[in-house]
Amino acid sequence: MNLCIADNLKLLRYRSGYTLEAIAEIISVSRQSVAKWESGDSVPDVINCVKLASLYKISLDELVNRPLTDAVSCDFATMEDRICGVLEVSQQGTISIPQCVMDTFNIHCGDKVLMLADKKQGIALVKCSQF
Repeated sequence: MNLCIADNLKLLRYRSGYTLEAIAEIISVSRQSVAKWESGDSVPDVINCVKLASLYKISLDELVNRPLTDAVSCDFATMEDRICGVLEVSQQGTISIPQCVMDTFNIHCGDKVLMLADKKQGIALVKCSQF
């Protein structure tokens, strides 16, 4: 069995904008415990897995067994109406937007999309017609 929990915890915390300290406080453990879980040095017990899955609004199976970095999900309800997906950057630096995102935001071939970037906050795409 290949557990994906360490990578998933790092990814989920990063996507959510939480610090190690914040996660530790929310689920009532030490910061060191969270750091060990994310490094793969240890794994959270079942009770803490339930708390973490609830916090991130995912199933226990997704938290423990499914590599979230491979997931392309358009189930908006599971991420509080946030869109999650994996975009692949080509050798030329181009990206492809998942069809479910294009459908949701009524984006079509040839439309202009503005890219916003911040080193701390990340990257966002916004359809230009929304300005």
